[in-house]
Amino acid sequence: MIRHGEVGRIFAAHGSYLQDWMLLETDYNWRVDSAQGGASRTVADIGSHWCDTVQFMTGRRIVEVMADLSIVWPTRKAPVNGKATFSAVHEAQAYETRPVDTEDFGSVLLRFDDGSKGSFMVSQVSAGRKNRLAVEINGSLCSLAWDQEVSQRLWIGHREQPDRLLSDDPSLLRPEIADSAHYPGGHIEGWPDAFKNMMGHFYQAVRAGKMPAAGARRFAAFDDGADVMYIIEAIVKSHQEQRWVSVQR
Repeated sequence: MIRHGEVGRIFAAHGSYLQDWMLLETDYNWRVDSAQGGASRTVADIGSHWCDTVQFMTGRRIVEVMADLSIVWPTRKAPVNGKATFSAVHEAQAYETRPVDTEDFGSVLLRFDDGSKGSFMVSQVSAGRKNRLAVEINGSLCSLAWDQEVSQRLWIGHREQPDRLLSDDPSLLRPEIADSAHYPGGHIEGWPDAFKNMMGHFYQAVRAGKMPAAGARRFAAFDDGADVMYIIEAIVKSHQEQRWVSVQR
């Protein structure tokens, strides 16, 4: 819809990626330690996916950021015998207190290369949210909103007509993307199917012996990963220096 001009001129893109797996003081993982996981945790771990998603959806690049990050638990209780990520522990545990130097939560203002604005929040301490990656795009003709936890619905918002919910029924989708929905409407598809689709498009490019143009490519390449890392570096620097920072590519 965006590429066909149905959204109009984009004013803003905003959203969040929220989880709760680090909500408790007794939640611990190697990512907490910057010596093992790097200077950023929540932004690098899940904010990276949000930034990649919004750039892919809009076709715009994030060029400047202003970030405010926070640590909810300055120290955490690490299980002496270890505990798997995302697991639930019900029996008594022995803990040791360890300092935390990576963020649990963050909010970031954005500027895109076309002059439009944006913002997003990331959190690993939002109770009840498991993997809620949500994006809303506001344009001059309509708004679009998508939530990964309800991945088969696209909300389309209007001012002068009723809002709509578009499902992933292939009969309702544009021909160029209908092949990404593999079952008749009403059958559940979601996160695992996204990887199947991505690898399918990758193998098509391998078979053709040609890399599609960036705007037409429907799978991630190494430059996409590097680009997101540049954004993360700018976000960390922005928080440290408390100012707007340009993304250095």
